[in-house]
Amino acid sequence: MVAMMIALAMSTLLFHLFHQTERVVRDQSLVMEMQQTARVVAAQVADELRMAGQGVPIYPAKFDESASEAVSVILARSTSDRIDFRAELSNVQTSVTTPGPVDLTVGVVQSLSVRDGSAFTAGKFAYVSDESVWMRGLINYASRTMLTITPREVSSSANVVRFSGRPAVHLDEAVSIYLIGNSVRHATSSDMTDPANPLWSAANEIGKNVVAMTFTYFDSTGIEVVPGTLNSRLSISRIDIRLTVQTATPLSNGARPSFSLALRTIPRNVRIRSAR
Repeated sequence: MVAMMIALAMSTLLFHLFHQTERVVRDQSLVMEMQQTARVVAAQVADELRMAGQGVPIYPAKFDESASEAVSVILARSTSDRIDFRAELSNVQTSVTTPGPVDLTVGVVQSLSVRDGSAFTAGKFAYVSDESVWMRGLINYASRTMLTITPREVSSSANVVRFSGRPAVHLDEAVSIYLIGNSVRHATSSDMTDPANPLWSAANEIGKNVVAMTFTYFDSTGIEVVPGTLNSRLSISRIDIRLTVQTATPLSNGARPSFSLALRTIPRNVRIRSAR
């Protein structure tokens, strides 16, 4: 009888120890998952922001007589909890082989011989640019050796731009990153007809259990900028990110701890334009 009582007491003690260990392991797993989510989401957002402006003719835009939405990297709907920006995600680019000079006029269809246009698609928009001038236009037709483009915006106030050499061609693409509910979403542009406000594809989730995501914008002198106007968005050269994530479910004590990360990103392409 004594032996049975001892065995029962030992079994009860072992059960409680096992249960306590299981709770500790579960709590640690939830905390580690929360921290890993914060790091992964912050790293992906920061990596994409560092590439903002790739493919956009930012350097030639420094010579423009007036500011243009067509070459603004940070787009009009950007706020403290959402950022829309231009970035050449697919790296679709080629060079014009049509002998210069080449004159492009807004609204006038122009066919350009190119080194390789096989990755371009009719209905998309593209930039044509060299070291000092640029054009943004609708691709009407694309083949391996030719692009037919209708210019929509050009760097000249006279609605015509001349390329004396052989300019480069880059696809116009954009990215949107925002927080909705407790989910960080990532979308890419599906229609760039309006250069300031693209239409977006269905968004993918890149992180959940996120309770806050904040973007803070700064110019090249370190002064905070509110991206409410074109000129303020053109001045942005640094973007700080702050992300706060909670555990997926409460811990064993009922608490739901949170974990925050802060990152500073300097889009390398944008700084060229903001130094104007």
